[in-house]
Amino acid sequence: MIRSFYLTTLFALVSSFATGASAQGTFKLKFPDGRKSTTVTQVKSEQTLTLVGMELISGSEQTITVTSTNGQRADDGKLVVKSTIDALEASVTLPGGTELQFDSADPDADPPGTQFDFVLDIFKATAKSTWATTMSQDNRVVAVEGRDNAFGDLPQNLQDAMKSQLDPEYLKTAANDELDKLPSKPVSPGDSWERTALMRLDSGQKLTFTTKYTYEGRIEQNGKTLEKIVSQTTKVDYSADADAPLKVVESDLKVAASEGQILFDAAYGQTVLQQSKVQVTGSLKLEINGMELPGELDLTIGNKTTIKL
Repeated sequence: MIRSFYLTTLFALVSSFATGASAQGTFKLKFPDGRKSTTVTQVKSEQTLTLVGMELISGSEQTITVTSTNGQRADDGKLVVKSTIDALEASVTLPGGTELQFDSADPDADPPGTQFDFVLDIFKATAKSTWATTMSQDNRVVAVEGRDNAFGDLPQNLQDAMKSQLDPEYLKTAANDELDKLPSKPVSPGDSWERTALMRLDSGQKLTFTTKYTYEGRIEQNGKTLEKIVSQTTKVDYSADADAPLKVVESDLKVAASEGQILFDAAYGQTVLQQSKVQVTGSLKLEINGMELPGELDLTIGNKTTIKL
């Protein structure tokens, strides 16, 4: 079963690195020394997975607040950005109607006593997360360190399930994929470009999205001139790692609906808004413990990220 318990923290991590735009449609990354920013990310997922005629409905809504502070650029041009999770709220609905609530303001609240209470332990660990991201002289992410430290006290089976999502190389790639949403050369209204990015889920599952971005030009909003990019996801691929407990035998998933936008504040060279929504539907065949299970998937993931300086 595809889960999205960890999607919010991933979006919050990578979204804080999409920065920089000039009024001419030439996008330039800017990471000034000492800049402090607060990122608020909201992620909502709704999923219906039908396996051998059985309908499994799940979903989640999560809001996470992250504060990131730039250090001082070193002589070799590298810059370390330190990030801390300030708040995490989550609401999860699981197959069978089980509902879970988490609020980092009261992380030790009594669990409801379900077989899925371990999800609350994951949220509790996530809420304690701090990490450091190292940028190169040309503002590429070269390392993401410490992201897994907060999860060391979880049972080994939970650590194993989340291992691929917390892998430093994957987090580095995901952050650079976020940067690469921006065009690599000056653009005019109507110009488009395409990017492919990997999203890891738990237990070795992964979704690969292909998205088309189009520069629409400048807009005025709340007294500011912003650069606007719209996006449309055009392709999705669902797969799993070779050693994953759940095998993907066949997958024929399509993007049923998609929309998104990115807004940049040209004066600060900083993203002020990113939001997207994509619905994925289609057939698949999974293998669990040697048993093949044909099914249908209807998955919608939406996210909205705002960044404040």
